[in-house]
Amino acid sequence: MKRLILLLIVVLMGINVNAQVRAAKKKDLEAFFKTKTLVVLDENPFSYINNVMKDEMKRFWTKTPYDFITMAEFEELKKDDKYSFIVFAEIKQENLDNEYNFLNFALGSPTDDFNEMPDLGSVPLSYVGTDEDNYLYKMGAFLMFMQNYTQYRSNIAHMRLQRLLNVKDDKLHSKEIWLLEEEMEESVNTLEEIKEVYPYKVKFATREEIQKAIHDKNPNVAFLHKIGPEETVKSGRVWKFILSAEDGMVLFSNNHDISKETPDVFLMKDFKSMAK
Repeated sequence: MKRLILLLIVVLMGINVNAQVRAAKKKDLEAFFKTKTLVVLDENPFSYINNVMKDEMKRFWTKTPYDFITMAEFEELKKDDKYSFIVFAEIKQENLDNEYNFLNFALGSPTDDFNEMPDLGSVPLSYVGTDEDNYLYKMGAFLMFMQNYTQYRSNIAHMRLQRLLNVKDDKLHSKEIWLLEEEMEESVNTLEEIKEVYPYKVKFATREEIQKAIHDKNPNVAFLHKIGPEETVKSGRVWKFILSAEDGMVLFSNNHDISKETPDVFLMKDFKSMAK
């Protein structure tokens, strides 16, 4: 898939953020609701991603009218502030060797530099080179998050990696956390082991069950969105978000560097952090 390549010059964790990307201001967020949102499709007309985006936009996109365009049309229209754009992008961060796939969400702006287009609430999806099946089933939640973030930005934790803090929402313990068994650390890959460190509701689910919970906007369910290299590289950082199936909101977030002791999985110490 042809993707935009964006160079974001950042320092992670919000310690010293100096990103070229332009965060949307209040006037930009207000302007969004007057736009038509254009989703940039894969150039392959038979792409599975295209089918997912068309289905999930129909299910979940309610804040603005929307349509689908090609990358060539995006290049023609991106300077027009009557439009907002959803486009898959590969993001390279200066202080890391790895690239990430993002679902970028930006307002049209009279600039030749995509980084100068106001960012309305982009969502990190995965490391570049990993299987897209690891995130496509969660796309509905991402689209809900993006819309809710623009509407209630001051009260919502962003999923922007360079500003990731340890988020913990009061609603977390009231949700049943649905997890993929394959994404668990070996010491917490049974419900009995998890119960010893996290005494709240947890369930091992399938991707299909999680997608259905999102489609149903199940108010009782939350799920894990893990971003890791999935063996494409031997080092890097693992980003972990627990999202609400009802509205895509971030209920918990954490991250760790990959090592022999802390592999690319959801760790026991993550459950301990959630339990507090």
